[in-house]
Amino acid sequence: MERMATWQIALRRLEMPVSKFLLLFILPSAAAGLITAILLIFLTGGLSEGALFAGFTGVFLIILLPLLTTAAAIYFPVLEVNRSALKIEKEMHMFITRMGILSLGEVGADTIFDILRQMKDYGELATEVKRIETLVDKWHTPLPEASRIVARQSPSPLWSDFLDRMAFSIEAGQPIDAFMRAEQETVAEQYNTLYDTRLESVDTMKEIYVSLVSAGLFGLVIAGIHLVLFEIGNASATPLEMATRIRWLLVAGLLFVVVQVGALFAFRSTIPDDQTFARDEFSTPFRILFRQAWLGAGIISALLFILTLFFVVLYWESLTLSWDKYGLILLVLPVTPLLIPATIVQREEGKVLRRDEAYPDFIRALGGTAQARSAEPSATIRALRGIDFGLLDNSIDRLEKRLSTRIDSERAWDYFAADTNSAVISRFNRIYIEGSQSSGEPAMTADMVSKSVTNILSLRRRRSLSASTMWGVALGLLISSVVSLNVTISIVLQLGETIAGVAQSIADSTDIASLTDAAGGFVLPVMEDPSAVEDNITMFKIIASILIVIQILAVSLIATRLRGGGFTSAVGQMIQLTWIAAIASLVSSYILDGATSLFTT
Repeated sequence: MERMATWQIALRRLEMPVSKFLLLFILPSAAAGLITAILLIFLTGGLSEGALFAGFTGVFLIILLPLLTTAAAIYFPVLEVNRSALKIEKEMHMFITRMGILSLGEVGADTIFDILRQMKDYGELATEVKRIETLVDKWHTPLPEASRIVARQSPSPLWSDFLDRMAFSIEAGQPIDAFMRAEQETVAEQYNTLYDTRLESVDTMKEIYVSLVSAGLFGLVIAGIHLVLFEIGNASATPLEMATRIRWLLVAGLLFVVVQVGALFAFRSTIPDDQTFARDEFSTPFRILFRQAWLGAGIISALLFILTLFFVVLYWESLTLSWDKYGLILLVLPVTPLLIPATIVQREEGKVLRRDEAYPDFIRALGGTAQARSAEPSATIRALRGIDFGLLDNSIDRLEKRLSTRIDSERAWDYFAADTNSAVISRFNRIYIEGSQSSGEPAMTADMVSKSVTNILSLRRRRSLSASTMWGVALGLLISSVVSLNVTISIVLQLGETIAGVAQSIADSTDIASLTDAAGGFVLPVMEDPSAVEDNITMFKIIASILIVIQILAVSLIATRLRGGGFTSAVGQMIQLTWIAAIASLVSSYILDGATSLFTT
C-alpha cells in the first residue's frame, strides 16, 4: 500500500477534506491578512500623500500580508507533519534496538502489543503505535491490515516501510522474534540513508539562505539610499510621520525578518533532533553548578542592563552619531555574563560526547563479563575496573560502589546515567538492563546495544561536520552583512552630506524653485531640505543593528539545533556572534571613516 503524499497526510491529520481546509484555514488566513493590511493603512492616514502607506506602499502591503498569512496557513500543517516525522525517526533507532533485544526471549505475534504498550517514553512513535492498537482492539482490524493503514498515513517514510514489512512478515508466518532481529540492520541502513538525505537538504538550504539574505541586504541598501535622497522631514516629527519617512526601510526590514524567521522554521523542520543531556530528577554536581551560574549571571546581567540603559539615556544624542560603532556593543554588553553558564554547558557537552564515545566499549565488555561470570552486578562491574574507559571511569567506579552497598540495582543504574549526564547512555542503559533480564543473554544484548550506539555516534560525526559548515556560513554571512550595512551607511552619509552642501551653496546664490523649474520639475528632495539627512542616517543605523541582532538569533538557533545543543548553548552562541558582529562593525566603521576622509577636504 503506497504511502500518502505529505499534504494528504497533513489534511488527514487535520481530519478534513480539501474544501473544508480551504474554507476554515486558507480563506480566514487570507482575510485576516487583508483586514490587517487595510486596518494598518486606515489607522496611519490611508493612501493619501504623507501617510505611512501612501501610494504604492499601501498597495504592496495589501498584496504582501494576505500572501504571507496564506502561505503560513498552507505550510503550517505540512511543517507539523515534517516535525512529527522527525520525532518518529528520532526514536526509530531506540525502538528497533529494544524490539530486537526483547525478541531474544520468547515473543510471539500475539504478544506484540504487550511489548509496544511499554513504549510510553517514545513520544510521537508511541502515538503511532497507539493508532495500531486502537484499530486492533476497538475496531477488530487484523494486525497486518492495521499496520498497513497506519503506515499509509504515517508522517515518516522510515516507520511506514517498517510497518509494511512487519505486516507482510506476520501474514507470511515468520516468527516475530526472527523478524525483529532481521530488522536491526535494515532499519539502521534506512535510518542512515534518511539521515544523510536530511543533512544534504540542510546543505541545500544553506545556499538558499545565503542567497535570500544577500537579496535582503541589497533591498536594505536600496532602502537606505532612498531614505537619504528622497525622504525629508524634521527632528520634531511625530512617530507616525517618522514611520512614514522610513516606510520603505521598514518594508525592506520586514522582508529581511521574514527570511530569517522562515529559514529558522525550515531548518528546524528538516534537522533531526539530537538530545545531548539526560533528563531526570537527580541533582548532580554539574546541575547544581549550572543553576548557580545562571542565577549569578542573571543578577549581574540585570545590573548591567540598568547601568547600560542609564548610560544610553544620558548620552543618547552623542551615541546616535556613532551608533554604527558602539550600538551592538551596548546591546550585547548587558547579556555578556550569561556566557558563564553557556561556557559551563558547552564544556559539559564535550564531556558528554566523549562519554558517549566510550560507552559502546563499556557495554560490550559489561555484557561479555556478565555472560561469562554470572556473578552479582557489583562483582561484574569490579572486574572491569582495570580497563580504561576514558571519562566513564569515574562514573563506573561510583556505580560499583553503589552496587556494593546493596542499593537497588535499577536505582544504581539510574544514578550512573545521571552521573554521565548523557541522554544516549540513560536510554540505552534501560534497554540493556531490560533486555539482559528478560532474555538471559547479556552478551548478545550488549552487542546489539553497542552496535546501535556506534551507529548513532557515526551519524553524530556527520552531523558535526554539517554543523561546523553552518557555523562558518553564519560567521561569514554575519560579518559580510555588518560590513555591507556599514558601507551603505558610509556611502549614503557622504552622499547626503555632499548633496546637502551643494544644495546649500545653490541656495545661497540661486532660488531652489527656479532650479526645479530648470530641471523640468525634478530635483532631489534632499536638495530642498537637507536638514533630515543626519536623522535619516541615525534611523538607518538603529534599524540595521536591530536586523543584525535578529539575524544572529536565527543563525544561532539553527546552528545550535544542528549541533544538538540546548537553549543555554544557543544563548552562548548568540552572545559570541553578537560580539563578533560588534567588533566587525567597530573596526569597519573606523576603516570607512579613515577611507572617506582621504577624499574630503
